[in-house]
Amino acid sequence: MSAVAILRVVGADEAPMVLPFPRSCPTSAAMLSPPAPTDAERMDLDRLRWLALRSQLAPRPDLEQACYVLAGEPDASFERFSIQFFRGLSGKARRSMTFYRPGARAISDDERWLLRLVSAWRRGDDAGAKALVAWRVSPESQRWLRFLSAGMVRAMDARS
Repeated sequence: MSAVAILRVVGADEAPMVLPFPRSCPTSAAMLSPPAPTDAERMDLDRLRWLALRSQLAPRPDLEQACYVLAGEPDASFERFSIQFFRGLSGKARRSMTFYRPGARAISDDERWLLRLVSAWRRGDDAGAKALVAWRVSPESQRWLRFLSAGMVRAMDARS
C-alpha cells in the first residue's frame, strides 16, 4: 500500500477525518532523531552548563543596568557575560528553562536551543539569532538577551 493521501472536501453534515501522518516521511524521521552534537558542541555545552549553575548563586541585578556596565567594558570576561545571560534568561524567559548537570549525555530542548543560538552568532546570522531569542524570551527583554548572548559567544571564542 502506498503512502498517498487523498484530499476530499468535507460537507457540513459530515465529521472531518484525521489522516495519520505516514511513518515513512523523511521529515518526521528527522524530527524524531535530531542530530547528535559534535565534540566541540558538547564541550561548549558543558562549559555553559557550569556557568548556568554558577549563575544561580550570583545576585540578580537589574538586567538593563548590567548590560550598560558590560557595554562599557570592551574586555568583559566570558564568565561575566554568561552569568548575566543566564540570570536574565531565568527571569525573562517565556517559560522555565531546563539545563542538565555538566557531563550529562542527554540534551534538553532548551540546551539544543542554546547550541543553535551559539551557532547562529558564530555564523554571523543576526536574523537567525534574533528569531531564536524571540522564540524563548519575553519581548521587553529580547534586546538585552541578544546583546548578552552575542557578547557571551564573542568572549567564549576569544577565550578558546
